[in-house]
Formats: sequence, structure tokens, C-alpha cells
Amino acid sequence: MNPPQTIRDEQRALTRARLLDAARRVFARRGYHGASLDEIAREAGATTGAIYSNFAGKEDLFLALFEEHVASQNRKYREIFNRGQNLEERSRGGADDWMAFLHDEPDSFPLMIEFWSYAIRDPKLRRRYAARLAAFRQTFAELIEQGASELGIELPAGFAERMGTVINALGNGLALEKLADPESVPDELLGSTIALIFEALLAQARAEMGE
Repeated sequence: MNPPQTIRDEQRALTRARLLDAARRVFARRGYHGASLDEIAREAGATTGAIYSNFAGKEDLFLALFEEHVASQNRKYREIFNRGQNLEERSRGGADDWMAFLHDEPDSFPLMIEFWSYAIRDPKLRRRYAARLAAFRQTFAELIEQGASELGIELPAGFAERMGTVINALGNGLALEKLADPESVPDELLGSTIALIFEALLAQARAEMGE
């Protein structure tokens, strides 16, 4: 049983949430490299000391934001998948939501790419970033396994994990194309492509089972 929170714990949690909200706005406005801890502290009505009391620095603060983003998106993808009534809806749902996210929050994905290009140059930071990014692939793999199980299809070992990687990479790749040249990537393209992949896989599985 966890001990009850003290007033000090509650205040610390509120301060941390306020800092994260401020950081989200400043990073979106300035980009990762253009944002400063001083500006984030001012935006939050706090001090830089408050930031260092809750986070190790700017990298740690951004990773905490990214972790929140990943958790929020993954919850949404699971909800959308479970609402789907058929293979088409389940295949397209999360993909269509991702394209809507790019439209509704146009600063978010460029910010993620900015941090990605920074993180991959630092082996230690890259590992921390990759550990959070892996949650997307894991969620997609679990949803593929769930869908296959409900359809009575047994997937080869490791297949769902590989497909989770493909779907994540496909979504990110099309996002890059769309942000650079919006007219070249129709909003429905990602969902249609994923639906085609799974329809083909389902047809193959049924053929192998002699249906």
C-alpha cells in the first residue's frame, strides 16, 4: 500500500505539471535548441531552481514531455483500435488519427525530429530516447497480436514486432513527406496503405488455412 501524499508532495506534483505545460508551449514556439530553461521558468511562473528540483536539465525535461506524448498517443491508439468494428476500421483508425494530429499540432512533429537528430548523435541520450520511442512499436505489435488472435490467425514468432516497426516507420516517413510537401500526401494515404497490408496478410493466412 502506498503512503498517502503529503501537502509537499502535492505541491511538488503541481509544480512539475506546471513546468511541463510551460515547456510544451516554449518548445513548440522556439524549438528544442531555441528554448531556454530561463524562458520555460518564466512561462511557468517559477524559477530555474524549480526546474532543476524536478528535472536534471533540458534533455530530461524534454524526455519527460515526450514520454507523456507517447503514453497519450498509445492510449488513444488502443481506444481507437478497440472501437473498430472490422479490419478496415481497425487498420485505418490510428493512422487517420496520426494524420489529424499532424494537421492539428503542426509544431509537434518538427520538434520531435529536431530532438531526434540531436539525440542520435549522443549514444547515452540516444538510448534514453529510443527506450521511450520503443513504446510505439510495442503498442502496434500488441494490437497486431490482438487482432490476429481475434481472427484466429497464428502469427510467426517476431512477426508482430517487425510489423510494429514497419508501421511506426511508415507513419513517420509519410509525416516527413507531408510536412515538406502537404499536397503530395493525401490524409487517407497512411490508413489506406496499412489497410491494404493487413487485408493482404489476412488473405494469405486464410489461403494457408484452406478457407
